[in-house]
Amino acid sequence: MKISKGTDYGLHALAYLIAKKEQQPINVKSLSEVLNISITYLSKILTQLVKAGVIKSASGAKGGYYLVNNWEQISVYDIITAIDGHQSTLEDSFNHGPECKIQAILLSAEDEMTKALKNKTLKDLM
Repeated sequence: MKISKGTDYGLHALAYLIAKKEQQPINVKSLSEVLNISITYLSKILTQLVKAGVIKSASGAKGGYYLVNNWEQISVYDIITAIDGHQSTLEDSFNHGPECKIQAILLSAEDEMTKALKNKTLKDLM
């Protein structure tokens, strides 16, 4: 699993939305200033999170982004895959077969990390 800077920014944006717990949407400009992230880059990340159903957006003068009702149940893994997709830490060429002990160790470690991230939810960001 690869975790990008975009995912880092996405998780920090979500942590900010969780901390604010406001009923009114927070606009991307305010969020980008607080997090010190380019508006353009943050907008792309937030759009991915909207498409994944993690947050909602409202348009208009008082528009912005806000959490969905079941945000506490969304896993950190869900956020990573919403932004970075499903990727392995191992390159495609790293396929030596089931008898390779190195590959087995690395795949096992990746599985453990995936399980840990699936067991952590956005509620844990509080």
